Amino acid sequence: MKSVRVERINSEIQKAIQHIIDNDLRDPQIDAIISVNSVDTTPDLSYARIYISSIGKTPQDEVLARIKGAAGFIRGKLSKTVKLRITPHLEFLKDNSMEYSNKIEGILKTIKYTTPADEDDEQ
Repeated sequence: MKSVRVERINSEIQKAIQHIIDNDLRDPQIDAIISVNSVDTTPDLSYARIYISSIGKTPQDEVLARIKGAAGFIRGKLSKTVKLRITPHLEFLKDNSMEYSNKIEGILKTIKYTTPADEDDEQ
């Protein structure tokens, strides 16, 4: 279970990285809207996993590769924005939650819903 302190730090890191990507990261190869969906920091604050997703012309895998390439730049900006004793090493990962939710939604749509009243009508 994460402590309240780590959860607050995760939230601050998420806001800061979103701001850095939106305003400071200038990559003409990326033609997409990038969203930082969540951050998961280790309890000792040495590593942070950042889950991102993107929508646009640039494929999500290419966006992820370009963000990973700019991880040092983003970490440097993060160290100036969020005041921590140790700035965590950043690991960017693709967020698959939308794909997973679409898959579950598709499965739920294939299930035929019946109510007890419907079963009485059939008999």
